[in-house]
Amino acid sequence: MSVRSFAAVRRRWSRPPSDDQPLLSWVLFRLRNALLAVAVLAVVATVGYVVLEGYGWVDALYMTVITLGTIGYGEVRPLDTAGRFLTIGVIIAGFAAFVYAASVLTNFFTSGEASQRAHERRARRMQAQLNDHVIVVGFGRVGHAVVRALHQMGRQCVVLDINPSLQPQISASGAFHVAGDATDEDDLRRAGIDRAVGLVAAADQDSLNLVVVLTARAVRPELRIVSRVNQSTWLSRIENAGADVAQSPYDSYGASLAASALSPTVLSLHNLPLLGLGTEEIEVAENSDLVGKRIEHLEAAHVGVHILGLRRERQLHKWHEIDDPLRQGDVVVALGEPADLSALARIATGGNGSARVDNT
Repeated sequence: MSVRSFAAVRRRWSRPPSDDQPLLSWVLFRLRNALLAVAVLAVVATVGYVVLEGYGWVDALYMTVITLGTIGYGEVRPLDTAGRFLTIGVIIAGFAAFVYAASVLTNFFTSGEASQRAHERRARRMQAQLNDHVIVVGFGRVGHAVVRALHQMGRQCVVLDINPSLQPQISASGAFHVAGDATDEDDLRRAGIDRAVGLVAAADQDSLNLVVVLTARAVRPELRIVSRVNQSTWLSRIENAGADVAQSPYDSYGASLAASALSPTVLSLHNLPLLGLGTEEIEVAENSDLVGKRIEHLEAAHVGVHILGLRRERQLHKWHEIDDPLRQGDVVVALGEPADLSALARIATGGNGSARVDNT
């Protein structure tokens, strides 16, 4: 065997199983050295009995097996001094291999690696079955809040974060963790971007969110993408990169705190999600049943939705300022529970789900 061939065999021998392999594959991988030692010992002992004692190959193999197995059967035929020393060596080497294998297995199971491998495999199988989930990139303060809100809304989500130590916290929050780089297409596919309903780029760095948006948009052009923006100078860049919504988590809350500081009658502040409500901008499609309907008719048909305003030709109008019926391209600003808003959005898209729906 050439040096190159030997190096190739050595690399394959030391290569661990893939993550989707069952637990048994990992057990055999951990025991590979012990199993190899037993196999080599069995070959050496069998050849030794043939050479030293003149056994036939079957008798020699039988003697090797009962010796390594410490079964205690009688010898095939009486051994001379050389055969007895060989048997002693086989027993000692076999016992050493057994002790080594036992220590490897003990460490594999008591260290938690076995349970971790089993848990990760179950999680991957469950992730493979996810559909219409949300991918959250980054598990900082904002990412954690997004996951918590999705969990309260009954939505499944996958957290894509490069830090593997966050797995216990992410699992405790009810989400699945994929340890990977969100700027890598393969990691995005591992997170199920092909089956996801949306993606939230919640990383702490605007430059990272920008690359995440670009990559996700290239992989799934029709995917709904929402991005966190920390500095206002990055807002237009992230929107141009393909984000459907780019918003700072601090601007709206900062404005509320400022208003509260100037208004002594304000007792406390509450985010609308705590009340089960949200606001969305819903674009009216060409084949939508909403075309030709008036605002008051819209609220009468959707009791759980309150129309706050209408964006038409890049101008925002208050709800009571709109006298004429809805047109194609109008963007309705609505307040309500997520289920009611989703029902209105389906009607606005004409049933094809292609219209733009912006969370605000």
